[in-house]
Amino acid sequence: MSDLPENPPARRIGNIAPPGPSDRSIDPPHPLDAEWFIHIDGATYGPYSGHRLGEFLKEDRINGATQVLLVGTENWVHASEDLRLASLFRPARQNQPPAPVTAAAGATVVQITNQMAPQPIMFMDDGSPFGPKSPGVALLLSFLWCGAGQIYCGRVGKGILMFLGAVALWFVLLGWIIQIWAMVDAYKTAKQMNLRYLRRLQAGQPV
Repeated sequence: MSDLPENPPARRIGNIAPPGPSDRSIDPPHPLDAEWFIHIDGATYGPYSGHRLGEFLKEDRINGATQVLLVGTENWVHASEDLRLASLFRPARQNQPPAPVTAAAGATVVQITNQMAPQPIMFMDDGSPFGPKSPGVALLLSFLWCGAGQIYCGRVGKGILMFLGAVALWFVLLGWIIQIWAMVDAYKTAKQMNLRYLRRLQAGQPV
């Protein structure tokens, strides 16, 4: 402990407490900014700031049983009992590792995790026809033969009715109305059937 004092020169004091700091009317901004004398092996050293005493503590030069005297006071106390220095002796909190899981012989240990399983894709099947139909082919068939596009999409009855209606209206030169309607309807029907077919494939449903 002879190498304790470094920067401030060591000086001994007797039983008389050292005089307090001059012209100090307010408390220091930090508790450890104050100064203390320390008594080790029958000798008194200091004063040292609380920050310096913290360094001494890390270097094992002092401990909680070391006698200290706050400048301006008359009572010597243990360093760990000083209200301002007490923070230096509080043990640092450490993260406690999780307790190991123990179980009796033959027991089953169940580990629970918070992982969420992926939700399966839900597809509501409304029972409408589906299939790999080409809207362009359905449109072309209805252009060449009124109602053929509907038959291509599996709507045979509708295709026959459109054909008969177009034949009847052609007698008054209005068959083109049914023709255009059949072309548009065949294109939309094939597009919807193809879309339902692709959705069933993505959902993993039988096609």
